[in-house]
Amino acid sequence: MTDTPLSSREQEILRLMATGVSNKEISQQLYISINTVKVHLRNIYAKLEVSSRTEAAMWAVQNGLVNTGTPPRTQDINQDEKQADDISADGHRLHSANTIPQRMLPWFVAGAAIILVLAGIGINRAWQSSQATATPDALTAASAVEQSRWQQLADMPTARAGLAAAAYDNLIYAIGGEGIDGPVNANERYDPQIDTWETLTPKPVPVADVHAGVIGGKIYVPGGRLANGGVTNILAIYDPRSDAWTEGSPLPVALSAYALAAFEGRLYLFGGWDGEKYVDSVYGYDPTLDQWRSLPPMPTPRGFAGAVAAGGKVFVIGGFDGQQALTTHEVFFPDREGGAAPLWEQQAAPLPAARYAMGVAVVADVIHIVGGLGEVYDYISVAYFPRDDRWQAFETPPNDVGALIGIVSVGSYLYVIGGQLNGTHSGQNLAYQAIYTLVLPILR
Repeated sequence: MTDTPLSSREQEILRLMATGVSNKEISQQLYISINTVKVHLRNIYAKLEVSSRTEAAMWAVQNGLVNTGTPPRTQDINQDEKQADDISADGHRLHSANTIPQRMLPWFVAGAAIILVLAGIGINRAWQSSQATATPDALTAASAVEQSRWQQLADMPTARAGLAAAAYDNLIYAIGGEGIDGPVNANERYDPQIDTWETLTPKPVPVADVHAGVIGGKIYVPGGRLANGGVTNILAIYDPRSDAWTEGSPLPVALSAYALAAFEGRLYLFGGWDGEKYVDSVYGYDPTLDQWRSLPPMPTPRGFAGAVAAGGKVFVIGGFDGQQALTTHEVFFPDREGGAAPLWEQQAAPLPAARYAMGVAVVADVIHIVGGLGEVYDYISVAYFPRDDRWQAFETPPNDVGALIGIVSVGSYLYVIGGQLNGTHSGQNLAYQAIYTLVLPILR
C-alpha cells in the first residue's frame, strides 16, 4: 500500500466501508458509536479530497487497502487455482481484473472500481423459494452446489478443545482449552497473512470450556473449568500489546460452558455450568468500572450455547439443558436495559436442528454456525440472517471439525480452530471465505 494520510483507525473504517458495510455495522464491529463513525468518515473524505463513499472506496482499492478476494497465504497460487476462486454464489464463473483481455486494459484503468460484496453463503436458489421451516435434508442439498471456499491452514501448535478464541488487530488468539491431559494454559497467536503461529505468555490458570471477548484492545476470559473438575470465577485479562496477564473483578459466581458476547464496550455472559447445574443467569461486565452486574435471566437455562452481537442485538443460540440439545434461539436487547421494553424476546427462528458446543461467529451481520453436538452425527453449517429471520446452509468444512471449536472472523473470513472429534483433541485450522470482494471495470 502507498503512503496514506489516514490514521490506522481511519484505514480500518475505510476498509469496512469499502466492502459494503453500513455505518451501523461499522460501529458494531469496532464498538464505537455511529456518530464517531460519521466523524471519522468526514475526516477521511477531507484527507482524501473526495465527496462520496464510492470515491473513497475507489481510493481504498487503488491503494491496496481492500483485499480483493485473495485468500490467506495464497498470493503465490497458480492461475488455475485463482480461476477456481472466481465463482459466484450460484456457481457461475466471474471474471476478475486478472482475466480482462489486454485490449481492454486502458478502459479498465480509466474505469471506476466497483466493490461488489457477495454474501458468501452460496445457496441454491431453489432452496430460497422452499418452505420457511427448513429441514436438514433440504439444507444439505442446498450446500452441495458450492465451489469450496474452505482452506486448510497451519495447525495450532497445541491441540485442544473448549478453548477461547479471539481476534484483535487482524491476528487470532487461542487461549486455554482442554488437551489430552486436561485443561491447558496455552496462549498462541496466529497471523493469517503469513500462516504462522507463535507462542505467547501462558494464561496463569489453565481452564477449559471458556470464551473470550475483545474490548478496548484487551482480551477478557472469564471463568472456566479447572483441572480438578471444578469451576472458577476468575476474570483473566490479556493485553496483546504487552503480552501480559492481569485479573479483573471476579464473576459473581463460578461458571464454565457459558456463552459470551461483546457489545458496545461491554461483555455479556449467558448461562453456563455452575458446577452442579446449567443456569439461566445473565451478567454484564463494564471494563471501565471493572464491575459485573446481574441482568434479567434467559428464558431457557442452558450451557454450551453460542452468543453473538449483530444488528444492535445479541443472539443466544442452541445449547444443552442437561438432558438434550436445544433448537432454542432467543434475542437479548442490551439497549433496552433500564427501559420499559423487555430485554428478551423469543420470536427468532429456531435452529434447523438442535445442537450445542458449536462455533458461532458473525460476518457482516450474518451469523455463521459450524460444528457442534446433538441428535445429528454430522452437522451441516448454517447461517442466520437477522433481517429476514431465516436460516440457510453454507458449505460444510472439508474435514470434520466436531465440537468445542474456537471460531472467529477476521475481515471476510471465518477461522475454525481446534475442537474435539470422537474423543480426540484437534489442532486443525481452517479458513472459510464468507464474503467475496471483486473489482470489476466500468467500460465507457
